Amino acid sequence: MLRPAFTPSVPLRPFHARAPAALRPNASRPGQTRRHIAPPVRAPARRLIARGSQTPSQSASASASASAPSHASEASVHRLTNAARARTLVHVCNTGTLCTASQKHDGAPFGSHVDYILDAQGLPVVLLANGAAHTRNLHADNRCSLFVQPPSNFGQDGCRVTLVGDITPLPEDEVDGLREAYIDIHAHAADALQYPDLFKFHRMNLKDVFFVAGYGVVSQWVSVADFCESEPDPLAHHAPGIVKNLNENKEDDLRRLCKVFLGDPDPKVCKIAALDRLGFDMRVKDSRGAYREYRVGFREEVANRFDVQSALIKAFQEAWERENGYDETWADEDMRPTLLYYATSL
Repeated sequence: MLRPAFTPSVPLRPFHARAPAALRPNASRPGQTRRHIAPPVRAPARRLIARGSQTPSQSASASASASAPSHASEASVHRLTNAARARTLVHVCNTGTLCTASQKHDGAPFGSHVDYILDAQGLPVVLLANGAAHTRNLHADNRCSLFVQPPSNFGQDGCRVTLVGDITPLPEDEVDGLREAYIDIHAHAADALQYPDLFKFHRMNLKDVFFVAGYGVVSQWVSVADFCESEPDPLAHHAPGIVKNLNENKEDDLRRLCKVFLGDPDPKVCKIAALDRLGFDMRVKDSRGAYREYRVGFREEVANRFDVQSALIKAFQEAWERENGYDETWADEDMRPTLLYYATSL
């Protein structure tokens, strides 16, 4: 019997024709649950997502280019922009590698670990020791870059962002406003901040943003304006744990999604690569060893982790019912929106 990945916080939508109760996935409704959205992310208003026009067979034959004109309108509806994805990643991480021009080695790139927070504009603020090597480098040449990649998604397959710009000391009248916010995220900094003559806040002024969605998938320069104006996804802090649970414990359900929605009956590997309020990315390896990455959209935009749990159960239930011949349940619905945006050629 198919069992859901989670227990939903809201009931599944009613169907006119249902599979026998003994055969349907177990999706009982619990009591009222307190909802929480991680600050400072604002949850968007819930809205219905436009129906997709691609069937699985059409998706399988579509171009692998993420920028193909025929896919642009669907991608904008069912996927976050690359600017929003980059902003979400930088919002979640709060630590990275600061690269400065080494004064000891004639300007060679010098990488060092730094903690940071984002100010109201989305610009990184770092606390630097006056005597640190990277600080001395910045005094001579304040140009730098900040490389950010979440530990939970490490390696070439993971998303990452490189911020390019320069660093200047934070004006004194802004220090008090950011001090508590910095300590809230980096508690160890409280001790350092007792010595203002030795440690000072600096802000990185961005010149450009480079976003990579994974090896061979998407790499794109993103404008600073788009990056700063984008809102972090409300699932930013919860998505890694949800993705990890699905990939480790729901292999049969994911394979069923591949078969029903993506038209691949026997994938060698099938994993969720990313998840946000609009849907999720599925990375599939077929029997020939070729990789494809698909976007699978939610039918309704979600606002928090409880909503996404319910949306995933609905997706699993829909796949199960379609696979087991209860297509009349979905007679009034188009096939769940999917988009092929990357494929290797063998």
